[in-house]
Amino acid sequence: MLASKYRLKYKSSFARVEIDGRLSQFKYFGLGVYDRKDENPSLFGFVISTKISKRAVVRNRIKRIFSDYIRLNFKEIKPGQDVIFLIKPSILKIDRELIENEINEAISKNL
Repeated sequence: MLASKYRLKYKSSFARVEIDGRLSQFKYFGLGVYDRKDENPSLFGFVISTKISKRAVVRNRIKRIFSDYIRLNFKEIKPGQDVIFLIKPSILKIDRELIENEINEAISKNL
């Protein structure tokens, strides 16, 4: 699990990424990035609606896949970014390996 100090926690932080950041769309998720222009560690947030699944177990599993990937590859991500992953329903049809490949592609293009 991603440490608390690396997570976006406040509604205002999510709103700042939505308003002032840039959004990129991928097949299984959208990626919102806001450059804070500082040297503090990057912060990450995940938006997984109940439209994806009514079951919290499923939503939490997806969130864990994303946070685990970020945790293991944190050193490759440049600091000073607020990043939000907006999960799409199509993610339920694929396995962990494909999700991680898509995350890797998204991070290499946008961060």
